[in-house]
Amino acid sequence: MLPKQNGLQSATSFQIHKNGSAVNGVSYASLEEASAALEKAARGGEVTAVDGLDQIVRRYTSDECRAARNFGIKG
Repeated sequence: MLPKQNGLQSATSFQIHKNGSAVNGVSYASLEEASAALEKAARGGEVTAVDGLDQIVRRYTSDECRAARNFGIKG
């Protein structure tokens, strides 16, 4: 039997990280929004998906971020 996930753990948002730390503490609802914010800031970093406990669950490549901006991918 699989353990039931806590509601906080299953809630996913997107953040911009640089050198392992969140850049501005802002969470975005979609990969598209986070990718656009990363591009606008032009300071480098990466977009990550985080769970409700702010643990990184996935990192997105620059190609994935570009595709999200171009095609409106929600994550």
